[in-house]
Amino acid sequence: MLGGNGRFLADHAAGAQHVVFIRSTQAHARITGVDTTAADGMAGVYGIFGAADLGLEGAPIPSLTTPDPGFTAATALVLAEQRLAILASDRVHYVGQPIAVVVAENRYVAEDAAENVVVSYEPLPPVTDALAALEPTSARLFAHLPDNQAAYLEYDFGDPDHASETADHVVEGTYRMERHGAVPLECRGVLAHFGDHEDRVEVYTSTQVPHMVRNAICAVTGWDHEAVKVSVPDVGGGFGTKANVYGEEIVLAVLARHTGRRLIWVEDRQEHLVASAQARDQLHRARLAVDAEGRILAWDVDFVVDIGAGSLWVAGIIANTAVHLMGPYRIPAVHVRGRAALTNKTLVAQYRGAGRPEATFSLERSLDAAAAAVGISCAEIRRRNLLTAADMPYHRPIPYRDGMPIAYDGGDYLACLESVIGVLPRSEIAACAVENPDHHIGHGLSCYLEATGRGPHETARVRLLPSGRFEVTAGAASAGQGHETVFAQVAADALGVPLPRVRYVAADTERLPDGVGTFASRSAILAGSAVHQACGELIDLASRHAADLMGVGDAVYCAGRFTAGDRAVGWDELAAATRVGGSRERAAALDVTTVYRVATVTWTMGVHAVILGVHRRTGIVKVLRYAVSHEGGREINPRIVEGQIVGGVAQGIGGALFEAWRYSPAGEPMSTTFAAYHLPLTTDMPDVTVTHLHVDTPSNPLGVRGAGESGTIAVYSAVAAAVDDALGNGFHVTSTPVATGELCRALAGVGS
Repeated sequence: MLGGNGRFLADHAAGAQHVVFIRSTQAHARITGVDTTAADGMAGVYGIFGAADLGLEGAPIPSLTTPDPGFTAATALVLAEQRLAILASDRVHYVGQPIAVVVAENRYVAEDAAENVVVSYEPLPPVTDALAALEPTSARLFAHLPDNQAAYLEYDFGDPDHASETADHVVEGTYRMERHGAVPLECRGVLAHFGDHEDRVEVYTSTQVPHMVRNAICAVTGWDHEAVKVSVPDVGGGFGTKANVYGEEIVLAVLARHTGRRLIWVEDRQEHLVASAQARDQLHRARLAVDAEGRILAWDVDFVVDIGAGSLWVAGIIANTAVHLMGPYRIPAVHVRGRAALTNKTLVAQYRGAGRPEATFSLERSLDAAAAAVGISCAEIRRRNLLTAADMPYHRPIPYRDGMPIAYDGGDYLACLESVIGVLPRSEIAACAVENPDHHIGHGLSCYLEATGRGPHETARVRLLPSGRFEVTAGAASAGQGHETVFAQVAADALGVPLPRVRYVAADTERLPDGVGTFASRSAILAGSAVHQACGELIDLASRHAADLMGVGDAVYCAGRFTAGDRAVGWDELAAATRVGGSRERAAALDVTTVYRVATVTWTMGVHAVILGVHRRTGIVKVLRYAVSHEGGREINPRIVEGQIVGGVAQGIGGALFEAWRYSPAGEPMSTTFAAYHLPLTTDMPDVTVTHLHVDTPSNPLGVRGAGESGTIAVYSAVAAAVDDALGNGFHVTSTPVATGELCRALAGVGS
């Protein structure tokens, strides 16, 4: 139920002066001058600041993730030293890069002043093609690097070359997923205030990773952690775009301390479409070898990720892609090579799936091509290759990113395929054709595999309040996923008390000094288990208090009561005893903070099925029916799990059919409004049937598996397969978003 009680970043603007960023209008250039003369004299302008003014010249944003050495060794991973400038001072690398800031009495004055700041440039050759960027002849974007390669990895097992030489069928393809991203309902924003009496900067930011933001601010400035408090208001969507540390967050913190003012910056939509982190943008050259029956013999992929001017998450994106290319199938021989290229485009971060949809697209499209070569259905080739219960656990000969050996811990992947086919069989095409006579109708399938619950840890705090109720906090910040409900449920179950007695409070870096964040389908597993563990520790602590209160040696806890013989006390009595004036007012507070660690990931698998229509005259694609069957663990709140999957399908349909950030050859962004960057509408979404196949996992005390990205990963390839089926005649989608023009030409018999 919507209550209208949300307090988002912009709702905290009262009493704050406004900050506007002066951003680069050039994709690649040297800055030869910044003239602030006209803006300095404007009424209501308090100051204009560049990197040198704030002590940030040459200061980069710290990296956010580094894979385990075991994974690095196994995949020959090499990462370039990226230096993402907080504020550009000598050179810009993409349109939208922040150069300076204006502080003014309100947003209107700040915008006017920013327009009066003149930045002079000496243009440099732009690089906008990732493959060209990796060529030795390409212009070098960063002087401290020998080339434009930001990351490299490679691994193999089996003998893929020999298997390909002896295979009955070898299919090759080049698959592209264009650049797109989260585009959350709420754009980014930061509020910062310096409290003179506390000598501390307080930062409110619309983020999924408050502790990472705090750590980055302190790493750049040298301030102690106690000198920075980062809080998260209600967040209107994140999906990975906000699981990133941005220069704007660091600038606002430094600027607040520098000026002593309460400052706010709220990103507008056009700014977001240019300057917030983007995603996907991968090209895969793939080769799949199968025998005469369609069984996989070898799989070889060379992929390139375009990370624009940089990515704090490049290690995660390239590793995710590489690991998930192995898929949920029996694949005896694999060779994977991946590279990340620096170009003059906007920065890249993780977006729902972060490498998994791209890997799934190339593998599933290759399987569909192989099915056609063998002469069997797309469903049948998957039946012959999917792992079954007899295969589990299924070990792979490389480690995961955490250095632990990969072992799929699923139930029966083939059963998942049969489940979704039962829900949305190919026979439904006939009914859809009757309902949509102006469309060619097609059916598509796609399987996916996802590593969920990435560690190494998460934190939680649970305390008994003086009222006898409980307050719960976790290090995973909510971006609209329903943490307030789910973590309260976990606590209520663990404590054996009614749900209304538990209140979830969003974490800040003071209430909970350490944490990791919300991303990578990890919140329920890591943060949920941390809450569960904290509740157990609170019960242990409270049992000792209860025993002392009753004057006995020990007490037994059950369903909200501590008992010893015929004596009993509850949480209300414990709370009353520790209040001022109570019999134990000097006793230690019933307040527990804990760290939950996980050895490695747990695996989620699923299959998507879709029926869609391609309009006979226009080539416009209309998704008619959609079904998802997925292997998951315990569903703490089934409606939230279903909402996550349905929302993920919506984002997948957007990426499959509509969304793309495009750039001119000169590096000019061409998708700066919703007139050019097309999002799916409610009318583009069918009803989605979700089937949850419970598979136990002992990897965490709750028995849960991640599902936050499950809805998105397989959509692109499922939609592409259904388009192929609708058009027939060997048509094969190789890139997303699916190009309507190509469909029109195919319908007209011109070819693609």
